[in-house]
Amino acid sequence: MKRILVCMTGLSPQVVTETLYALVTRKDPFYPDEIWLASSIEGRDLAKKTLLERESGHLWRLVRDFSLPILPKNIHLKPLLGRDGKILPDIRTARDNEDAADGILDLIRTLTADPETTVHVSLSGGRKTMSFYAGYALSLFGRPQDRLSHVLVSPEFEFCHDFFYPARTPGEKKVQSRSGEWMDTFGAKVTLAEIPFVHLRFALPPDLLGGTVGFSESVRLAQRAFQSPELTIDLRQKRIRAGEKVIPLPPTQLAFLAWFANRALAGLPPIPCPKGGTKNEEYAQEYIRIYQSIVGEMGGADRTRNNLADGMEQEFFEQTASKLHEKLTRVLGKGGARPYRIEGIGTRYKTYALTLSPGQILFGTVSSEEENR
Repeated sequence: MKRILVCMTGLSPQVVTETLYALVTRKDPFYPDEIWLASSIEGRDLAKKTLLERESGHLWRLVRDFSLPILPKNIHLKPLLGRDGKILPDIRTARDNEDAADGILDLIRTLTADPETTVHVSLSGGRKTMSFYAGYALSLFGRPQDRLSHVLVSPEFEFCHDFFYPARTPGEKKVQSRSGEWMDTFGAKVTLAEIPFVHLRFALPPDLLGGTVGFSESVRLAQRAFQSPELTIDLRQKRIRAGEKVIPLPPTQLAFLAWFANRALAGLPPIPCPKGGTKNEEYAQEYIRIYQSIVGEMGGADRTRNNLADGMEQEFFEQTASKLHEKLTRVLGKGGARPYRIEGIGTRYKTYALTLSPGQILFGTVSSEEENR
């Protein structure tokens, strides 16, 4: 699995080497295959000068000192762009912050899209808003294997601009404190504090996971995913509204969902799936009544009635539910689709129901304007 380190860089590029040092020297070392540095022009230029010069750059010194398997081609400077397409000189205005948020979100979303990666995001470095956006982006898109951290340094070295990581041996590297005192970096302590974060990815719709939606809109969509679910079923237009998403459904699947919605509205208990070679006539009659109201007498209801003439079988029940769930998941994502699924309840003897409450279900019109909003 490819290991990726992501850092925000600003006027304290030291946090990059401090974080990398802490990762590779801990008990369970994390050796990154790639490093991404997100920054404005100011942070980029300082990173180039202090970290990335091939001979004098402190990042390359650290790589050489600890024989790290990092190649130059795998270290990436990610410039944060303004909406004019130019690199942000700095992040000072509200507009700068919005653009930086979009850039950081896009970077985290892209790096976490590959299931064969593990991403470690450092909150140290850059402006405070950059750290916030990085943490929030990982909360939106992070997987179980991803990590978030903050690096901690001995107080006497914390504001020392010449300190980048501890020396390997006593006397090897000394730096001057703010008070003018010379200090041996061999004794410096650099530790990594891992920060737990809430994983929201499971509930996000696919168009947010794979799209180019900006930070503010992503937050809005994420909030919407956690709102109380509501289902509107439009039999005439052959579509439903699940939350705010309009989803066209084939008549077979629409009738199946409407059948269970009617049962939920009537307060009826969950029902078992027909088993083995048994055929349930009551299920078939209830289902065909709804199906016929969708397609009409000339729209195939007779064929469906013939197929279910002797009752509904296990194969029809399970296949129709499976196709419905697949469609819902494709549009809403796994977590977003869950409230609208026909869920199996119990373990050994499962029964099935739409678990929404009557107040969350409505039969009515879903307008065409809603489909593209």
